[in-house]
Amino acid sequence: MAELYIERAGILKKFTFILIIVVIICIVFSKKIFSIDHSVSESNLYINVFDPKSLKFNFYKFDQIQNKSKLLLSKERADYTAFAYSELNNKLYFADGISDHTIQLFENDLITNQMKQLTTVFNNVDFIQIDKEQKIILMRVLLRDEFRNFHIATYNLQTKKIQIWDEENKDRSVLDFNYNPNNNQLIVITFSKNEDQKEITEANKNQTKLQPIKHSLDVYDIEGRKKKHIANVERFISGVSLAPDANSVIISYDEAVDSPISHVVEIDFQSKKVKPLLDSSGIYSKIRSVKYDENKNGFYFLSSMIDESKRYSILEIPKESVLSYYDFKKNKVRTVWRSEKSVIVNYSAEYF
Repeated sequence: MAELYIERAGILKKFTFILIIVVIICIVFSKKIFSIDHSVSESNLYINVFDPKSLKFNFYKFDQIQNKSKLLLSKERADYTAFAYSELNNKLYFADGISDHTIQLFENDLITNQMKQLTTVFNNVDFIQIDKEQKIILMRVLLRDEFRNFHIATYNLQTKKIQIWDEENKDRSVLDFNYNPNNNQLIVITFSKNEDQKEITEANKNQTKLQPIKHSLDVYDIEGRKKKHIANVERFISGVSLAPDANSVIISYDEAVDSPISHVVEIDFQSKKVKPLLDSSGIYSKIRSVKYDENKNGFYFLSSMIDESKRYSILEIPKESVLSYYDFKKNKVRTVWRSEKSVIVNYSAEYF
């Protein structure tokens, strides 16, 4: 009997050991599977919110999986500011004014809370993004002697060198751009400054509605070399994003410069076909700042909830400012972040 008991005990120990191993393997694989699933459309987001009462810009890190936000920096500023966050260095890069009334690039170390001015040569800095190595800042700039001719410029955080793209061109102006770290390329929207000024002058003179001018959509590499021309678009464009596979682009645009009605379309690079994706509604008015997610499963966008009983005004603070996500497969929109009586100015997604 004793030998039988010992034998059964040995078998039980072996069975228990095997069961533990199986459970551990299941846990490890399940965690792997779930982590992959979360990365599809739930990366960390960095959100810049303007409070019109306090005149403060609040920079947040938002964890979509935990549904938790963390305040990175609060900065009092009366004018628009853009920003980029380096997770690697725990530093925030943003635009701020200096005593000569220009707007320059600044760095704030979130560990030491030390702030440092990085540029002096520009008239204005906005639309700040950071490359995948988190070594180069990309931004839209006005040079000191210019007021309407925007360029793209880069600032190397290691060498401190500034490179201004197409600096000699005094007519082509950058409306918007979007850098995608997955392919290390940019989609850039440009237009003719002279043509734009002509349209504005004629609209004012004839008391007619302003008409959109031709915008050129082009792909550039990180060095500022033009890779390909995609399309010419005559719309009031409010956002652009290059796909991770660099085979398509999405744009958001308004029906008129003073209209809350907007649309999102996708342009395929090979076929040149334009595919409608999303139209504004009462909840999602004034759609802008579209951005593909990391795996091209959908896109993020900003919109405003407005008072439909009032006449729309560009300067009016919306009832709610909303950051949302559109899922391609489900053909549905989900709300990511809401901000009442304040404005989500810009945001970025963590793809690193």
